[in-house]
Amino acid sequence: MRHSGSSDHQGNQLNRVDAFLAKAVPMPDLLRLARAQSALRQWDAVVGQQLATRSWPDRFERGTVWVAVEGSAWAQELRMRKDQILSRLAEISGEPDLFRQVRFGVRTLPKPELETTERPSEISSEEYAQRSIQEIAEQRLREWKASQ
Repeated sequence: MRHSGSSDHQGNQLNRVDAFLAKAVPMPDLLRLARAQSALRQWDAVVGQQLATRSWPDRFERGTVWVAVEGSAWAQELRMRKDQILSRLAEISGEPDLFRQVRFGVRTLPKPELETTERPSEISSEEYAQRSIQEIAEQRLREWKASQ
């Protein structure tokens, strides 16, 4: 039994979207970004509670973590712990070469989120990781569209 033409058309559109995403967001890069994002969400485990309240990882780009810090004294403290921070990030991410550099800058910290960033207990680890990957893919797609 053959599906209707509308169904075939939708299937073709989905295949084109899949092909586009495969080119726009290579899977190894996507997985690396997901691991980086997961490790950076555990910032307090990386630098300790006291420093985590005074700093926050702004972004991750080509192996570099850009960290917003509350003041120059706190930035200096973090700079002195740079090797320790990179080591801890490698340990948490499970990928030794993922994080190569950390840069600290005095900037306004983001406001604390009202919601927790912890994985809700009713969501499996695999589903949670998939959601993170989807967020990254959607961001890459938006950036690609903006550049066109």
